[in-house]
Amino acid sequence: MTKLMQVILAYCLVGCMAQCPPSEDLGPCQCYEDANGVPALRCQDVTGWDEMENIFANLGLTHVSSVDIISSPGLTDLPPLAFADVLIDAIRFYNTGLVYLSKEVFSDVTASGLQTLYIKHNSEFTTLENDVLASLPALETLYCSNNQLGSLDGALETTSVSYIDFGHNAITTISANYFSGAQNLSRLLLPFNELTTESLGPESLTFSGDEEDMYLDLAWNQLSQGVQPSAFGGRMPKELILSHNNITSLVYDTFSALLDQMVSEHGTDAYILLDSNELGCGCDMSWVVSYAARDQLQQAECTDGRLVSGLTEEDFASC
Repeated sequence: MTKLMQVILAYCLVGCMAQCPPSEDLGPCQCYEDANGVPALRCQDVTGWDEMENIFANLGLTHVSSVDIISSPGLTDLPPLAFADVLIDAIRFYNTGLVYLSKEVFSDVTASGLQTLYIKHNSEFTTLENDVLASLPALETLYCSNNQLGSLDGALETTSVSYIDFGHNAITTISANYFSGAQNLSRLLLPFNELTTESLGPESLTFSGDEEDMYLDLAWNQLSQGVQPSAFGGRMPKELILSHNNITSLVYDTFSALLDQMVSEHGTDAYILLDSNELGCGCDMSWVVSYAARDQLQQAECTDGRLVSGLTEEDFASC
């Protein structure tokens, strides 16, 4: 057994008996016990980490189920080893002034137990360093939404995370192989960004690993021509959400190739969700009538109300 694991085990054993410190020692935080009797912290109006340092370093806390830091626009950064050697299951930053987050913030003990990381509604947060997730070996879920991420550059280092939410940012580009290091990834949310068909270049949506059920949400972007098949350099998504993208036509070269690859990999459980677009259903869409996988084009509706799944040769008789 490694020294780190021995420390963690000892902390877990002691942490089972841990109690909330006296409220007068908690500064901007309140402490309560969760359903399992483990202390949890909720901190508000934090203006700097000097207000928080004593809580983690000197009050005897060894295991905290969650740390929520909310409504703290004055908190812009965190120092190295900010949480000392406290084992924490979930850390959440809501509506803070946080600009970035580095791996140095977490000690080995804190990093080893962190399963969930929220960075949401932080109007100054523009960058997620590519090595942060890799430094958190137990991380399963990342919520990094409603921030100001403008691009996803480089590539994530190898990480165990399986769920990533990058929704409601300002993302315009994604580098090739950015997600390839997330080998357990099965849910990726990118809705409400500024992605275009052209900006999702070759291998920008490369997914590695062996996860069979890949859910990819690209709703509410500017993918007016859908997603080019070349954007996928590895696993194909089983569920591809393209709702609300102002798509006016299902171009054969794009959508037939997408569906062919998706069905080949996932069978008829695969689908592309296309509700709330602006499909003209003109002659350039006549190919869908005889296409074997047309039922995988779900909730695709023409602007005149006809469902794409119900189109027949008669609808294109004048073509």
